[in-house]
Amino acid sequence: MRTAEAFAIDVADRDEQVVSDAIALITDAVDRLASIVPDALDAPSSRRLLEGIEHARRMIDAAGVDAARRIEHSNPFRDQGFFSAKTVLKHMLQLSGPEAHRRLQTARLHERLPDWGEAEPIGDVGVAQSELMARVAANPRISGDVLRRDQSSLLDDARLLSFDDFDRNVRMWEALADPDGDRLNNAREHARREFAVRPSPDGGWTLTGSLPELGGAEFMEIFSWFVAAEWETDWADARARFGDAATAGDMARTEPQRRADALLAMARTAASTAPDAQRPTMTVNVLMDQQSMESWLRGRGPSPNRYRDVVCRTQNGRRLHPDDVINTALTDHIRRVVYDSAGTVIDLGRRSRLFRGAAREAVMLLASTCAWIGCDRPVAWCDADHSVGWKAIGATVPRNGGPLCRGHNLLKERGYRVCRDHHGEWRMFDPNGNEIT
Repeated sequence: MRTAEAFAIDVADRDEQVVSDAIALITDAVDRLASIVPDALDAPSSRRLLEGIEHARRMIDAAGVDAARRIEHSNPFRDQGFFSAKTVLKHMLQLSGPEAHRRLQTARLHERLPDWGEAEPIGDVGVAQSELMARVAANPRISGDVLRRDQSSLLDDARLLSFDDFDRNVRMWEALADPDGDRLNNAREHARREFAVRPSPDGGWTLTGSLPELGGAEFMEIFSWFVAAEWETDWADARARFGDAATAGDMARTEPQRRADALLAMARTAASTAPDAQRPTMTVNVLMDQQSMESWLRGRGPSPNRYRDVVCRTQNGRRLHPDDVINTALTDHIRRVVYDSAGTVIDLGRRSRLFRGAAREAVMLLASTCAWIGCDRPVAWCDADHSVGWKAIGATVPRNGGPLCRGHNLLKERGYRVCRDHHGEWRMFDPNGNEIT
């Protein structure tokens, strides 16, 4: 007759064999993927390889999160002196403290939001998206009822949106669900503004600093003018040397070098201006939708489940605290742009070949970065460009315009097409009419 001890040993041996076999299968699959030579693949096969690896990575990460959850619930290593799951993960997996914390926080997300716990193991949600949502869900000031009510919308965003768009949506939702915490964070951000210039031991100077959101937006608006001027100088020099064959690679300075020179030029311009002289005019656009503004003015913010429709940001897409946006009415160089349900229409028809003045500003307010998918160049470094070109009888109106960086603007001249669909989403097509996704 078998003893209980012998049976336990058999079970342990069998479990260890199951684990070993599963890990061997994973290792073999990874080895097979590593043997593929990406340079030999065409575009569709390369995309399939990238997407397949990412899908598998999500599933493996979810398995790791589930294993961490089980360690937290029934720690089998307590008798060895590992009193917390975080300690186990740090020691046995050589994780950093923050990484171990994020893994356990994601495990708790799966328990609080079962839909999320089902989506990640099948690869529907990215690792970064889950970690971000886990951090937000751990906010003790956010009601569990509100979190559960809106989890489906947030999960849909995680599945369908780019990470940057999802990040903006989640942070807006958190700000609406936790207005006291958002106000505290805004006050903290204002209090910790600072700037320092220090000589480096090997020569040169190092600049460090921090600005609150609205102050930073104002600084970047001014700074971008000087960066653009340095770019134009380099581009004119490259065209003088190479003519129409000039490319961005022929420019005399790198982009970081131009930014450094632009900052110095900005300081020199300020130093050469008398204190009582008329300062150059500049405008920073801050955007807010009318319904949300009226809610905040009445002393209560919009409901968190409206997070997709709430606009409270700089032109470049940086979220602002509503107090700062509403207070812009007290300044003469920051303009508050308020949208009604129909938006603002500025139509110059065919009278102008270029987007200028209010028409250009309306085009640049359509996006926070270059409209080309995957490009994150800010609109301050973009041109206001026609979707349907001027030569093709395209009107100079905001609905036919979009911000494009210089590189993608030049690419469009080779037959590529950029347009917005009826949902307002940007879509790109190659010269053969195939959509780029």
